[in-house]
Amino acid sequence: MKKLFVRTVTGIVYVAVIVLAMTLHPYAFLALFMLVAGLSLHEFHTLIRHNNGTEASARHPEKSFSRWLEIAGGIYLFAASFFYASGKISEIIYAPYLLFLIFILIAGLYHKKENPVNRWAMTLFSQFYCAGLFSMLNFVVFDPTNKTYHPYYVLFIFIFIWLNDTGAYLVGTTFGKRRMFPRVSPLKSWEGFAGGLVIAWMAALTLAYFYPVVSWYHWIAFATIIVLFGTWGDLVESLIKRTYGVKDSGTLLPGHGGILDRFDSMMLATPVIWLYLRFFIQN
Repeated sequence: MKKLFVRTVTGIVYVAVIVLAMTLHPYAFLALFMLVAGLSLHEFHTLIRHNNGTEASARHPEKSFSRWLEIAGGIYLFAASFFYASGKISEIIYAPYLLFLIFILIAGLYHKKENPVNRWAMTLFSQFYCAGLFSMLNFVVFDPTNKTYHPYYVLFIFIFIWLNDTGAYLVGTTFGKRRMFPRVSPLKSWEGFAGGLVIAWMAALTLAYFYPVVSWYHWIAFATIIVLFGTWGDLVESLIKRTYGVKDSGTLLPGHGGILDRFDSMMLATPVIWLYLRFFIQN
């Protein structure tokens, strides 16, 4: 009972902070997700230290210059994407980040006691997976034509993810028998997936009624993309955790795990939503 209470309170605060930051001001959105991107990189580096006693723990000590440099690089990428997507500065803002990536490659030449290729792979993957995917939010919240700030599509991404998670949990725990990916996530079922998808479709049709400027079939596609790629995003993070032998990516959010545990679905769904918006709605 206590765990359920803690999980519920954490969930309410989590939702409130996201909605408030996104609707309050663009810079509130920037501040929140710069923090989230940095924390996700911190979690990722902590997570890979649990590589069942292999050399990963030695390559990534808990406190090191390279660790914090990579976190700073990821935060910079998110901020740079924000100012570029908002039209406040040209693509030159990415120059320091490009130099940072070049520095990472050059620095690998001087790590004599380590496997430089593994280190490069881990660093570049963490930058793409954490900083890069989070940075795609900026290209969704800013209109590509007039560069105005519109947080609603990103809010809808989160709403569909939350509804999908709720529907999948309720249906999956009640009727779930056929496992989707037992090797990666033993609890996910096809019944739960279908339940989350139906809930998302119902929400999409409701949005189409109250927000008819976007056609109903676009809302259905929007919901389907989020459920499908959100599920894959959750499975990708589950595979990472299973590879490194941990249950949760962190403990920052009591009852929910860590930052990656809460944002994994959004991270994979956002780039695809951005593509859909550009090709089928905003054009």
